[in-house]
Amino acid sequence: MSARSFVIQLQAGIGQAILPDHRKMVPGIQYVVDYDTFSKISLGARQNVIKVVNVNLDTTGTAVAATASGTFLPAQVSSGINTQAIASGVSWFSLLTTVSPNLSTYSIAGFGAQGFDAGGTNGAGTGIGTPQASLSGNASNQTIVGPEGNRYALAYNGTASTISGGWSSVWYDYNNRYISTASGVGLLVKQDGLGTSYTASVNTTLTGSLGAVTTIGTKAGEFAGIALVNIPTGNFGWILVEGTHPNAAVASGTAVGATVAVSGTSTQGYLAVPTTTTTSVSAAGVVTGSSLANNTVGTVLTVPASGTTTAGQFFAAVQVRSRRVKKPYVRVLNKN
Repeated sequence: MSARSFVIQLQAGIGQAILPDHRKMVPGIQYVVDYDTFSKISLGARQNVIKVVNVNLDTTGTAVAATASGTFLPAQVSSGINTQAIASGVSWFSLLTTVSPNLSTYSIAGFGAQGFDAGGTNGAGTGIGTPQASLSGNASNQTIVGPEGNRYALAYNGTASTISGGWSSVWYDYNNRYISTASGVGLLVKQDGLGTSYTASVNTTLTGSLGAVTTIGTKAGEFAGIALVNIPTGNFGWILVEGTHPNAAVASGTAVGATVAVSGTSTQGYLAVPTTTTTSVSAAGVVTGSSLANNTVGTVLTVPASGTTTAGQFFAAVQVRSRRVKKPYVRVLNKN
């Protein structure tokens, strides 16, 4: 991670709040919270309850200095043992930065490769592996947790354009792991009779290497993750879905500590501060202004810097909050 702690306070008009570490917040008082505690603060609270006053970063190093380079260099992944070949002959770093329409099968074992593989790919029981077949019509819902604590997911770019490294993506077909930039993929959030907001399902027919893939009832438009490297059309690769991304594309001038969301009109996958943060529900039950409807993603950690490989774009380290209400449990070694 590139942040050790955060200084936060309540937004104007908020009377009180309770932090994940059970401390009570009151107006006019600033609170210091560590990275782990901050990562548990919900997206809704970041958008409408708290305000980040300051971000206390680690000393300048790889994770911070590489922000504007357009190169994926997360802490504990880009150097040392994580660049060495694992049992299958592929390093951890090589796995995360590999994109291809047809990946060969290999597996990673151990506590540094925790994850979930619903597809039961080859090498079952030895860790997480990538499938020999393409994702088209036979997606493997794979997520892995890296040694630095970030969570990654395997996704397929079924659009006609490359999704560049650092760009935010949304689900084009959640069931089959298709991703796209937000432009052209609408997000519809509705509210049921009990007041619960949800992403409306859609039907899709998308092109794949094995032919058209038709899905009846899938989520589309909701934030998927941030690409690690360029994912060309017709290829699949890894996206970061939780943790710190060192070089995420953001709007120029975005302040450190700002809560950012997917820009729904951006063809270049950048994050920006939502224009509307007041929740409203139409007569048809359509929700606007909420963190879910805004596609809120997380918090900016560093000052945006002009990209050295992507002209005209700015990049910053961004802490991406898990989309789940509660953060997923991550196992640790038994030290007893």
